[in-house]
Amino acid sequence: MAPSGPRSIKRGCQRVLYWIPVLFIALIVAWSYYAYVLQLCIESIEDTGEKVVYLLVYHVIFIMFVWAYWQTIFTKPMNPLKEFQLSHSDKELLEREDRGQSQQEILRRIAKDLPIYTRTNSGAIRFCDRCQLLKPDRCHHCSVCDKCILKMDHHCPWYVLSP
Repeated sequence: MAPSGPRSIKRGCQRVLYWIPVLFIALIVAWSYYAYVLQLCIESIEDTGEKVVYLLVYHVIFIMFVWAYWQTIFTKPMNPLKEFQLSHSDKELLEREDRGQSQQEILRRIAKDLPIYTRTNSGAIRFCDRCQLLKPDRCHHCSVCDKCILKMDHHCPWYVLSP
């Protein structure tokens, strides 16, 4: 049985509100489809060959847009791979060092075989203290999810992904 009460009602309302921007985009797309296909191409253009070309080009672009938007809505953000996690011994070694330079040397040694190209402005290896992992490229700690994720677009209001 699902929990009831103020928390579940609030959560349900939030889920509904999350979908409002997506519905807005869907309405704009539906209106543009109607305006272009029915009003412009079918009713306004006389030449059949020209109609076919316009409709084919439009539908190719339309299908690519709908597919990309669908993928954006329903693909969950990724977490960094396990190879970026520090081992227990590496965590202990890092905690024992109190100087930033020594910690950076340890992190450089751990990261030497990992595909990490993005560094801090000072050239240091990026490290998340909360998640205890080396940050790969495009990785940020999300304060809403309280974990490191590979992209920060997962809370964009124009598509729905629950945090």
